Amino acid sequence: MEDSKKKPIMIGVVVGCLVLAGVITFATRSGGPGGIKDLKRGVIYWVKCTNPDCEHEWEMDRKDYFQYLKDHQDPMSMAAPGIVCDQCDEESGYRAEKCEECGLIFTRGAVPHDFADRCPDCGHSKTERLRKEARAR
Repeated sequence: MEDSKKKPIMIGVVVGCLVLAGVITFATRSGGPGGIKDLKRGVIYWVKCTNPDCEHEWEMDRKDYFQYLKDHQDPMSMAAPGIVCDQCDEESGYRAEKCEECGLIFTRGAVPHDFADRCPDCGHSKTERLRKEARAR
């Protein structure tokens, strides 16, 4: 085939691929942006005050938790803002875990370089347990 005939065919193939990519992208994208407003209530997170004189623990709905973080996040900071503790009135509340083995409530990441839900008291991690169960299947 002559070069003068190849060029329009190649352009047509490229344009066709771009149109197809656009159609696939449009057809598979999500219906909306999602976000906090779409979260359903009823999922509970533990929060623990890190003030050593307080150490209050409380439950917070996931939707309220993420709304608080959104409303109080410093755009220049990579860290989550502290939640105001209703006992000591300090911004010292952070997401916590309740160990399913011993019941201890501890801040996430209490054991450095390990699963975020590793209990510093008994060493149990729900994430580790679930991964082991999944591998066993």
